[in-house]
Amino acid sequence: MKRKWLLLLVLLMAVLSAGVYAFIAGVSNQLWQASLRTIIESTHQGASALNVQFVQDFKGLQQIWRQLAQAAPEELAETLDWYQAVDSDIQLYQDGRQPDANLDTAAADFLTSLSGQQPYGLIPSHISSLTGENVFNMFVQGQLADGGQAYLVKEYRTREIDSQFTLSFYDQNGFSYLVDQSGRIMVRPEHRNSNKTVYNLFDMVAGPNNDPQVLAQFKQSVQQLNTGWAKFNYNGSGLVFCYEPLQLAAGWLLVSVVPEPVIAAHTNSILQKTLIFSGALLALVLLIVAVFYAVKMHENALHTNELQQALKDADNANKAKGRFLMDMSHDIRTPLNAIIGMTALARQNVTNPEKLQDCLRKIEISGLQLVSMVSDVLDMSQIEQGRLLLRQEPCRLDKLFAETVELMQPKAQEAGLQLEVAPVQLANPQGLGDGLRVRQVLLNIIDNAVKYTPAGGKVRLALTQPEPPQDGWAIYHFCCQDTGIGMDAEFQQRMFMPFERARNTTDSKIVGTGVGLPISKSLLEAMGGHIEVESQPGRGTTIRLSFPLLLTQGEPQPAEAMTFADKRVLLVEDNELNMEIMEELLGIFEVQIAKAEDGQQAVDLVQASPNGYFDLVLMDIQMPVLDGYQATQQIRALPRADVQTLPIYAVSANALAEDVQNSLASGMNGHIAKPVDLAELEKVLRHCLG
Repeated sequence: MKRKWLLLLVLLMAVLSAGVYAFIAGVSNQLWQASLRTIIESTHQGASALNVQFVQDFKGLQQIWRQLAQAAPEELAETLDWYQAVDSDIQLYQDGRQPDANLDTAAADFLTSLSGQQPYGLIPSHISSLTGENVFNMFVQGQLADGGQAYLVKEYRTREIDSQFTLSFYDQNGFSYLVDQSGRIMVRPEHRNSNKTVYNLFDMVAGPNNDPQVLAQFKQSVQQLNTGWAKFNYNGSGLVFCYEPLQLAAGWLLVSVVPEPVIAAHTNSILQKTLIFSGALLALVLLIVAVFYAVKMHENALHTNELQQALKDADNANKAKGRFLMDMSHDIRTPLNAIIGMTALARQNVTNPEKLQDCLRKIEISGLQLVSMVSDVLDMSQIEQGRLLLRQEPCRLDKLFAETVELMQPKAQEAGLQLEVAPVQLANPQGLGDGLRVRQVLLNIIDNAVKYTPAGGKVRLALTQPEPPQDGWAIYHFCCQDTGIGMDAEFQQRMFMPFERARNTTDSKIVGTGVGLPISKSLLEAMGGHIEVESQPGRGTTIRLSFPLLLTQGEPQPAEAMTFADKRVLLVEDNELNMEIMEELLGIFEVQIAKAEDGQQAVDLVQASPNGYFDLVLMDIQMPVLDGYQATQQIRALPRADVQTLPIYAVSANALAEDVQNSLASGMNGHIAKPVDLAELEKVLRHCLG
């Protein structure tokens, strides 16, 4: 009898083991297919982004070429100068004549080799003889008014366009190349895993470790400009290649490369959970077989249910993350598409001031929308990491509320809504607090109400102070009531969880990150306040806020307009466009500007200047030669007294709390986040130069 039970137990274990093995194999295959689809889709998105820019730029070149082709010979240079003033990356090369002095020799040699046989295309990446940078070019070819053949060329700097086609695969381990039909690498990214020695993609995978038939199929597919994927062995490790041709690239393809071990590592945690679950289930079955007690069977059933719920919760969390990534991809590309499209339209309407202003306005709106979305995600990250910082500054609450309502009025009118505002009568309108964060909370709440209320509806707002102050603190109440779509009870349980929305962007056509309410709740709790929500589907939503402010006497006096014509500011910035923007902003205050393009130049300028020559340094962080931190440390270490009191402020796109701390730790006096707010810049100038 014992032998019979032992054989039955062994058979049962074998069956269960086979089932677990089959289950794990099935899950592994599904994860592999999902990862492959992700890489293919990311490659398609990268190719689409390049196609949009290349198509728009090509249309722009064609438009300029038509004007140049119609220009009389004596007017050609003047016409070209006019367009170069708009886009300095455009050059003209006339075949059979002396090349333009501003065209680098590699591009000129390539165009000469074409002998007029190719009407348009791309010049492979190379080191520019003019700037020493890695560049590639787009060109169109045609005939000038005097009958001569010429090429109109636009230059792209690889480091600037790199981010458009090298997407973030698997924690920055994947990257992309631009190659031609022969496999030759035309543009390689500045990525740590990018091979800097191999010049042909086929050479990377050639060798005895790869199937010759698979390699031949891969070459044929690339040469025929197909879309597809392949897996090869390279230096003892697997590589996955996904490729897609570009539209106007004259035989170029975008090829994404992801190490297979990275994909495997990405799925290890899920497989590990699966193994743990399977092992626990197997142990549970063995325990049932060994014990034969009904109570144990019941307890083990409960345990199994708990494990299944945990797996379901993990699956729901992954789905929520997937929905968020999908929505964010759509939401970010919406303003990006508007920015790229309006920029192309602006280039085509430079002689039409009214149309140009309209394009610039829409570019600004889309840019602010994009900055708002990124700021929301960064704020949520700081909140989750416990790094949220609140300021204590004088703020006039009734004025802040009025400004917020004024900001939202146009959006409500555009949505066809009636924005009703109750009269504000506060016994104590002046207090100490973080006015920017209070405004952010109010904007989030009102913006949600406007977003989710159909045309013809109402949004009612009220700000009150229902009770007298106690111990120097005043409690303020804000109420936002709308007639919108409302929320069901199930969603109200999840509404303060990050990245949750009642309907996704594609369904509702409403753009957002899904972190506005979680941020608002966290900010209110950090201030000592709270939030309450009442809502029913189809009957609207009412949100009530309560938050305290420490009372102050009087109110801040408005600052008078100031200029600083006798002050000198050293502006350190390696990006030409950012340098130009900062010059224009500083020009409003009439300061004298000296410029440095990297940290070492900034150190040299300070060292060569007389004591006390500079009154302020505005320092970028990420720069070549010396970054902003290193440059600040070297300036502070100079053997002269004035550098110890010289104000140095970071001006950087790195805007998290830890970035501010890093700036202060390097010896800087403060930190200004990009995009630069004019009011914040004026505040720094008044503090340092006033």
